[in-house]
Amino acid sequence: MRLDLTAPIAEVTVYPDRALVTRHGRVEIAEAGEHEIILGALPQDMEQASLRVVGRGTAGVLLLGVDLSAEFHEAAPVAETQRIQAEIDRLTREQATLDQRIALLDKQRGWLSAFGEHAARSLAYGLIRGTAQPADQERIFSVTRDESERLTTATLDTQRERQRVTQELEARRRELEAAGSVSQPDRLRAVIRVSATSAGTLDLDVTYLTHAANWEAQYDARVDTEASAVRFTQQAAITQWSGEDWADVRLAVSTARPSATVSLPDEAPVWYLDQWAPVPRSAFAAAAPARAITMKASAVRAPGGAADMMSAEMEEPAEMQAASAEVESAGVAQVFRVGGDMNIPSDGQPHLVGLGEDTLPARLEYVAAPVVAEGAHLRAVTLNATGHALPAGTLRVFHSGATGDEYVGETRLKPTAEGAQLKLYLGVNDNITVKREMVERDTDKGNLLQGGARKTTIGYRVTIANHTEKEQRVVLMDRLPTSKHERIKVKPLEMRPQPSSQTKLDQLAWETQIGAGEERRIEWRFLVESPADMQVAGMP
Repeated sequence: MRLDLTAPIAEVTVYPDRALVTRHGRVEIAEAGEHEIILGALPQDMEQASLRVVGRGTAGVLLLGVDLSAEFHEAAPVAETQRIQAEIDRLTREQATLDQRIALLDKQRGWLSAFGEHAARSLAYGLIRGTAQPADQERIFSVTRDESERLTTATLDTQRERQRVTQELEARRRELEAAGSVSQPDRLRAVIRVSATSAGTLDLDVTYLTHAANWEAQYDARVDTEASAVRFTQQAAITQWSGEDWADVRLAVSTARPSATVSLPDEAPVWYLDQWAPVPRSAFAAAAPARAITMKASAVRAPGGAADMMSAEMEEPAEMQAASAEVESAGVAQVFRVGGDMNIPSDGQPHLVGLGEDTLPARLEYVAAPVVAEGAHLRAVTLNATGHALPAGTLRVFHSGATGDEYVGETRLKPTAEGAQLKLYLGVNDNITVKREMVERDTDKGNLLQGGARKTTIGYRVTIANHTEKEQRVVLMDRLPTSKHERIKVKPLEMRPQPSSQTKLDQLAWETQIGAGEERRIEWRFLVESPADMQVAGMP
C-alpha cells in the first residue's frame, strides 16, 4: 500500500558550512503488511547520502529501506526562480563594484608613477645642492617599491575575484534558463519501505544535510564609560538558500565543523634535511608544455567566499530577530539552542538571531603609541565571562550613553576561550594630547685610536597631557632600535622613568596615572655604535 507522508520541517541545526534539517510527520497504517510511504518535495541539492529515517508508534514496524527518486514539474517553483534571480542581481552588483575597484587601483598606480618621477627629480636637485642625503634615496625607493607591490597584488587579487564572479554569474544565468525546462527535476522524492505487523500510527523523523546554509557569529559591544562595564551581545547571522523556507522551526546553531574532521597519523611525519641540488636548465627545456585546465562553475555555489563576505559587509542584514539561546557542550563543539519558533526564509540573506547578552566589568585606559598612530586611544579591557567560548566573528563597538549608542567602528573578534581577555578600542580622545619629539642626536665619527667606530647618541621625549576632568590611566608604547647586524651595537643610556615592561626586541611600555590638568614626560636615550664606513639603515 502506498501512503503519502506530510512532514514539515520541525528542527534545524545550522553549522558553519551546512545545516541538518529534521522533518516530522505521522501516517496511519490501516493493516499489517508491506507499505511504501512517500515523502515528496525534498530539496534537490540535499546531501543524498545523509538521508536518515527514524520511526516510532503504536504499530510494530520494520524499516526495509529508503529510496530517492526525482520529481519532475512542468515549471520550476516560483521561489526557486526568484532565488536564482536574486543571486544574479547580487553578482551583477558585485561585478560592478569590482570594476570600480580596478579603476581606482589604476588611478593610484598612475599617481604613484608621477610621484616617483617627481621625487627622483627633487632628490637629484637635493643631492647637487647638499640639502638631501643618500639615505633619502633608499627611503623614497623603499616607499615607492612597497606601494607598487601592494597595488600590483591588490590589482591581481581583484582581477581574479572578478573572474570568479563572472564565471559564477554565467552559471547562475544558465541555471535560470534551465529552471523552466520540463526535463529537469525540481525536487526529490523519498520512498520509505516498511513492513508492519499490525495497524496503528507511525511517527517518522526524516533528517538530511544541506550545504546551502551557514552561520557566522556577530557581536555588539556597548561600552559604558561611567559604569566601567561592557554590555556584550551575541548574535548568529544565519544564511540559507536551500529552496525551502524554515517556518516555525526549533533552531540551533553549532560551532562543530564537520568538514574539519580528519584522521591524523599516530606519529609526526619524518623531517629530512639534504644537500640542495639546483635543477639543470635543460630539464625545463625538455619538459612538456603544461596543459591548460578549465573548470566549469558549479550549478550551485555556496556563499561564503571573499566576494560574499564583501557583499555581507555592504548590505545590512535583512531581518533582526531578538532571541536568547541555551548553550550546551557537545563534545568539542558548542550548541546554542534558540528559544521559541523561528523563521528563516530561503532568500540567501543573513538573518540575525540573538544568542545572549552579558554585562562584563571592564578596565578603562588610554593607549598611546605615537610611532604607530597619533593621539590617545581609549581601550576597554575585560574578560570573556559569558560562560562559554566565543567563535570568531564580526565585532561592532559602540559608546553607550544617556543619549543613546554611538557607533565607534567594526573589527574582527578572534576565537576567544572562556575566561580569556578581550580588548576593545573605542577611538581617540582629543583631550589627552601626546607629543613625541627627538631631543638629542649627536654623532662622534671617532678616529683610528677608537677603531674607526661611529657613535651616535639619540634621545626622545614623549609629553602626555591630561586635559580631562579626572585622573586617567595611560599606557605608552614605544621602542628602542634592535640591531640585525653583529657590527651594529645599541646601548640604552638612560630611561626616565623606567618602563613597566621591556621585551627581548626592546619594545617598551610605560603604565602611568595622570591627574586632571597634569602632564607627564617620559624620556629615554640610547647609543648606536657602528663602523664609520658603514651606512646604517633605519637611523632617524
